[in-house]
Amino acid sequence: MISISSNLGDVTVRLGAWVSKVRDAGRRELYGAAANSVAILVRDHIANLGRSRHKSADRLGAEPTKFLGKAAQNTTWRADETSGTVTIPAPGFNRAFRDIEILPRSWRFLTIPAVAESYGMRAGRLQAQGWKIWRPKGRKFLMGSIRGKDAKILYWLKESVVQKKDRSLLPSDAEMRSAAAGAMMETIRRMAT
Repeated sequence: MISISSNLGDVTVRLGAWVSKVRDAGRRELYGAAANSVAILVRDHIANLGRSRHKSADRLGAEPTKFLGKAAQNTTWRADETSGTVTIPAPGFNRAFRDIEILPRSWRFLTIPAVAESYGMRAGRLQAQGWKIWRPKGRKFLMGSIRGKDAKILYWLKESVVQKKDRSLLPSDAEMRSAAAGAMMETIRRMAT
């Protein structure tokens, strides 16, 4: 999960002393407008990525998981009198800002899909579908077979994986600042009339 938090920062300079005179309810409305605008920008950006980013699925000949589309749909915002926050409730978006290391939670290894059948699927789910899955002694992969077919490597086993920083996962800082400032200015114009 990642939260993008914003306060007035450099927007204060553009709005001048007027912002400091706005009461709490007015500031909440300003931050709400900014957070809503940034949330729409972030949702659209992630949804667009989701339509084109399928490198792993394509490499394995698998159906995409629609992870990015789901992350876009679940992006939310909130605001109070001190800030606005946009939240993307999906793992991995922190890598827009830094490298991230993924470690296993409940087992010694991460399972990295090796074939289309295992892409986007946990080993337990494959077993529930009738796959027999085993780990050959001393090997760092899981084999599997189903209904008398030849066995194949389903997953590579890794103790950790580092995903490199990828700033393209989110709109640029300038785009988010512009969306927030534009929404605040429009709110001020509406409040002033």
